[in-house]
Amino acid sequence: MPQPERPPQDARESFTQAQEREPVGRRVAKRLGTALKIVALIFVLTLARSTLADQYHVPTGSMWPTIEPGDRIFVAKVAYGLRIPFTDIYLFDRGGPAPGDVVVFGDPRGGPIPLVKRVVATEGQTVSVRSGILYIDGNVQPIERLDDGRLLEHLGSHSHESGGRDFEDYGPVVVPAGHMFVMGDNRPASLDSRMMGTVPRELVRGQVLGVLFRGESLDFDRVFQSIE
Repeated sequence: MPQPERPPQDARESFTQAQEREPVGRRVAKRLGTALKIVALIFVLTLARSTLADQYHVPTGSMWPTIEPGDRIFVAKVAYGLRIPFTDIYLFDRGGPAPGDVVVFGDPRGGPIPLVKRVVATEGQTVSVRSGILYIDGNVQPIERLDDGRLLEHLGSHSHESGGRDFEDYGPVVVPAGHMFVMGDNRPASLDSRMMGTVPRELVRGQVLGVLFRGESLDFDRVFQSIE
């Protein structure tokens, strides 16, 4: 097989000599320009993650079976409005979240790790739990057992699979203005508003739209799976 031709030695030397003859200032300017392009690209990507969308790793089972431990979830940060980058100030506000939405939010206790839960009530609504059943404004949110043994909770007009009932009674409490009451779908294993209190709306980072992939490997049964 014929070997690829290499440029003559004198041609390579001429190119090297041309580089060496290039003014130092011009070479520095070129390198600086390349560096600035890289910085600009990083800034744009960071800006997009701050204002448009992001992905998060979920290490716990508090939202099982909707979100399993190890899942990476896709979060729409513009679901409830557009914020000024790196702030909690809305340029325009679309309202929400609504009961049934799965959201990522900052820890209201001041912890550094964002949390993911389901909104079950918003401002002005009354929340209580009796014998493992959730009540909103005194109305039961029933849990149905399907033929295959799975549990389905009916949260108003929204239905989602439940990971289990927590039989410890709670409330009633009224959700304050500008707050929301969140709970995990796996109630017995969830640290949520029953323990840490209601969540201020400004701590919401976005709505969870789906599971990107599970763990470190691609499970094609769960790639881009939407969240109910």
